[in-house]
Amino acid sequence: MAVQTPSRPSVSIRAGAGGRPARRGARSQFWIALAPALLLYGVFTLWPIIEVVLASVTDARDLTGESSFVGVDNFMRMFTDDPDLLNATVNTGIYAFFRIVVQTVLAFGIAVLLNKKMALGNVYRAIFFAPIVISPVAIVFTWSFMFDPTSGTINTTLRDLGLGSLAQDWLGDFDLALYSVILVDIWSSIGFSIVIFMAGLSTIPAEVTEAARVDGANAWHTLRHITIPLMRPTTALVLVLAVNGALRAFDTVYLMTKGGPGGATELYMTRVFDEGFAYNHFGYASSMAVVVIVALVGVAYLQNRFDSQVGKGR
Repeated sequence: MAVQTPSRPSVSIRAGAGGRPARRGARSQFWIALAPALLLYGVFTLWPIIEVVLASVTDARDLTGESSFVGVDNFMRMFTDDPDLLNATVNTGIYAFFRIVVQTVLAFGIAVLLNKKMALGNVYRAIFFAPIVISPVAIVFTWSFMFDPTSGTINTTLRDLGLGSLAQDWLGDFDLALYSVILVDIWSSIGFSIVIFMAGLSTIPAEVTEAARVDGANAWHTLRHITIPLMRPTTALVLVLAVNGALRAFDTVYLMTKGGPGGATELYMTRVFDEGFAYNHFGYASSMAVVVIVALVGVAYLQNRFDSQVGKGR
C-alpha cells in the first residue's frame, strides 16, 4: 500500500516583500504626524536663529533695512571696545552665581526637608511652588511695591519694629539694586528646582537608606554618601536649567529697573535688547545673541555627555 507523505504547508516567498510596504507606511505615518511640529520648530526657532546669525556679520540697523557685510567687526567690538557690555557681563556673572549655586543649594536643602514626612507637608510644597504659576508681571508689581522706599511693606515693617536704620532704597541704591532683583528672581523660580529635586528624591529606594541606618549611618552620612551621589543626574538637570535661566535672564530685571540705576542691574540680555531695539544696532545685538546661542548649545552638549556617561555607568 502506498504511503502518502504529508505535504508541507505552502510558504509564500513574498512574505518579506509584504513587510516592506507595511514598514514604509508606518514610516510615512510617523513623518506625517511629526510634520506640523517640525514646521513650527523650523519657522519659529530655526529660521529666526539663522536670521540672527546672518545679521551678526552685518551692520543692520533694524529688521528690514539695508545692511552691509562687516565680518567679525561686531564680535571684535564686543570683546575689546564695549565697557557697557563688560559691566553687563559682570552683573550677569554675579546673577549667575546666585541663580546657579545659591538657588540650587537652597532648593536641594528645602527638597530634602519637604521629602520627610511632616505635618502640613503638602501645604509647604504648595507655598514653595506657588510663585511658579504667578504671572511675572504680577510678581514684579508686587515686589516693586514692597521695595518702595517710602510706603513699601519692607521698610514700613522695619520702621514698625524699631529698625528704621535698616530701611533702604532697595531698587534705587546702586549697591543694593542688583541683589534686590536677584532675590525676586530666586523667590519666583526656586519652586521649580524644588519640585525637580523632590521627584529625584522619590526615585531613591527606601531600602537603601534603611540599610544605611541599620549599619549605623546618621542623617548627615546618609545624605552625603547615599542621597547626594544618587541625585547626580537630577542635580545636573537642575544646574543646566539654572545656567539657561541665568544666561537668558531678562524679564524681571527689565520690568523692575530697566537696567538702572546707572547700569547697576544691567544684564547681558537687557543689553542685547537695548542695543537691538532702543539704539537700532540690530547687527551688533545679533552678534551678542549668537554668543548666548553658542553658550546654550555648549551647555546642552555637556549635559548630553554627562547623561551618556551616567547611563554607561549604570
